[in-house]
Amino acid sequence: MDAFTHTLTGLVLARACLPVVPTGARQWPLTATAAVVVAANAPDVDYFSRLLGPGAYLEHRYAEAHSLAGAAALGVVVALVFSLFARGRRAQPRLPARLLLVCLLAAWSHSLMDWTTSDGIRLWWPAQPTWYARDWAPFFDPWLLVILLLGVGLPALLRLVGEEIGAPQTGAGARRGARVALIACALLGMGRAQLHTDGVERLQSRLYDGRAPVRVGAFPTAFNPFRWRGVVETQTTFETLEVARFAPARGREKFSTFYKPESSPPLEAALATRSAQLFLSRARFPYAEVSPFQDGWRARLRDLRHARPDRGLTLQVDLSETFGVINEEIRFGPSRNRPARD
Repeated sequence: MDAFTHTLTGLVLARACLPVVPTGARQWPLTATAAVVVAANAPDVDYFSRLLGPGAYLEHRYAEAHSLAGAAALGVVVALVFSLFARGRRAQPRLPARLLLVCLLAAWSHSLMDWTTSDGIRLWWPAQPTWYARDWAPFFDPWLLVILLLGVGLPALLRLVGEEIGAPQTGAGARRGARVALIACALLGMGRAQLHTDGVERLQSRLYDGRAPVRVGAFPTAFNPFRWRGVVETQTTFETLEVARFAPARGREKFSTFYKPESSPPLEAALATRSAQLFLSRARFPYAEVSPFQDGWRARLRDLRHARPDRGLTLQVDLSETFGVINEEIRFGPSRNRPARD
């Protein structure tokens, strides 16, 4: 998920779990709160693997640092660093044990939230290198963001109103609002999980021009939790279509068909490259196209789980007439951007 959502999650966890400082105008331990917010974003340190090239990014992004073990290690490091920073500062309470626990929860919340998206994480690394993705939530979830903003902002607004009328301020309202927000986030996740299950069952329960589904995927859209993007693999094709929970029946449902290419020497040569192996380790529904290019061939692979494949992850391999690899490159984002080379 996006960094702003992770930051708000850390702030809500801090308010829900850290003790209130009873004296002074500052009701929340600022250093401890900052530590929890940093821990909630710590697993995204693997984003900088992109500086080493697309291959390293594919191999390490959402991998070691996003696993439960890796996130726990990052949470511990953050808690220790901030505890050392706070030592000797009289304005800050000593919270080594509780700070450690809340930083662990914040780091794990990051991993679990990314686990609910379609990108997936290596949840049980290093015991298992398998990628796990639930496909429940989009990368940017406005409904989750609204809940978190209300959990932080509404108690703050009520506190300001209370200060105006002279009501005593204990910090209980902020803690209560944060805990209600966490419960609402959990309920939202449960609802999305059920809607995802319904979408998958719909995709599996029908034929596509007489072709039976072999594997299906239902991917969420950002603003409408009742509308999903379906991708279906059959023996010979990939089908993409929209799955709407409460949409009225309007005759024959439309879907787009992508025919799988037959095995060929240029395709086999392209799939044998290291870049292709890295790409296939992350792609959920890889679709390949092979076409003549200059005096040779060009193979292009893209992941159909992306609503706009030109803005997702693609692999391009240029081959000579004798199927030797001339160039291989993994692209991120819009194709008009200059691609990074591995």
